[in-house]
Amino acid sequence: MTYQQPPVPQWPSSGQQPPAPQWPAVPPANQQPPTPQWPSGRQPPAAPQPVAGPRPVNYPPPVRVEVVPGTPYGLAVLGAPKTASGVAASALAAGVGSVLVSLAVWCFGVAGAQQGWGGLVAGAFAALSILLGAAGVLLGWLGMRQIRLAMGNMTGRGVAIAGLVCGAVGLVLAAVGLITAIALSAG
Repeated sequence: MTYQQPPVPQWPSSGQQPPAPQWPAVPPANQQPPTPQWPSGRQPPAAPQPVAGPRPVNYPPPVRVEVVPGTPYGLAVLGAPKTASGVAASALAAGVGSVLVSLAVWCFGVAGAQQGWGGLVAGAFAALSILLGAAGVLLGWLGMRQIRLAMGNMTGRGVAIAGLVCGAVGLVLAAVGLITAIALSAG
């Protein structure tokens, strides 16, 4: 069986208009539409009632309310949310980077000790690891200072401490790795 498309009506080009569409008749306002009958005595599910207007928002309680002079109104002052310290996050990134690069110092120092290039390559990576470690320590200290001066409006003290510790560990690992690489290359 093949599908045949119904014919499309052709309107003459002599200015005639197509007939207006016929809309279904609207029942009178006092007439109720027929109620559908549900099988086995079940009731249809209740439709959710739409709520008019915007949805309510749960705002935090105001910190203080200031009276507007000459009116019966007041101005509610809401507290600002706590923010995370970006300096502390930077300290952690620099500290972790220092530890990872110090591991490269150890790897290149030990791997290239027999060929003689271990001390040189380890020294280049040690310089990067020492710079990252110093940045981690400095940024960790600045992050803790920033959080202390914010008087409770900033978070991230633990992240700042972790960055400071990771930076210090990276400094020590890089220095000991460089000394070991130079000793292995010379011997």
